[in-house]
Amino acid sequence: MSATILSGKTVSEHMILKLTEESRLLREKGIIPRLAILRVGDDMGSVSYEKSIIKRMAASEIEVESIVFSEDVTQDEFLAKLSEVNGNELIHSILIFKPLPPQLDEEVIKYAISPAKDPDAMNPTNLGKLMIGDNAGFFPCTAEGVMKLLEYYEVDLKGKDVVIINNSAVVGKPLAMMMTNEFATVTMCHVYTKDVKSYTQKADIVVTAVGKYGLVNADMLSEDAVLVDVAMSTMKDDDGNPVIDEKGKKVRAGDAHVDCLEKAKMVTSATPGLGGGTGPITTALLGEHVIKAAKLQSGLF
Repeated sequence: MSATILSGKTVSEHMILKLTEESRLLREKGIIPRLAILRVGDDMGSVSYEKSIIKRMAASEIEVESIVFSEDVTQDEFLAKLSEVNGNELIHSILIFKPLPPQLDEEVIKYAISPAKDPDAMNPTNLGKLMIGDNAGFFPCTAEGVMKLLEYYEVDLKGKDVVIINNSAVVGKPLAMMMTNEFATVTMCHVYTKDVKSYTQKADIVVTAVGKYGLVNADMLSEDAVLVDVAMSTMKDDDGNPVIDEKGKKVRAGDAHVDCLEKAKMVTSATPGLGGGTGPITTALLGEHVIKAAKLQSGLF
């Protein structure tokens, strides 16, 4: 048996086509969708991520304004700028890059960002809206990306047994609520779960997001399981050493071992050959949330 590959790239391309059309319709009404990125410092990873976001947003005709703070920015300075952007009617969404430096208190900042301009559900108000099924809220992009993937490939959640290996506030917990809202029966596993295999072997759908290659292998899955791997890790060989490609770089992977391809019914993972991961969907969802925010703030949602 060889699994059907669930391609995050394919889903994102489909989403971007729709986003571009919706952006053009807004522009015809004089509304220019705009995202503000708040970044502290010049960490190379963050700068690279920002560039990729700007490129993806441009493909959907969404404008991006970058606001960069020095590494020693004070809490008061950051909050003052955030308040200014909150009140700027030309900016529809605000993405704050994390992690923040130690002098900035995320527990304060997450309540300061406007829930109406919060595309990645940093403000707990949006997680509360998820709890009650209020679709006017914004839900964490990584978690919602899993739902988009399953929806695109027509994987019905109703009545299914789902195991999520992650209990974070950005993946496991919101995803469990989204799936429960679709009448799935959800079990969350974490570092203290005894015998994860005993849960996954009975599951119709397994979602993993830990960051440890080989955490999920074929023996942990049922014959008809759907495996969605949203983790990022480095592929390891049987001796636990990083796998190096022909260019001398470490091979990117997820939690799923490559042998899962021969067991599961459907698979997606960052591991080569297993679907390319859900990352492209996450970025497309960010654009979708900017459009949604623009509609809400313009009375069009």
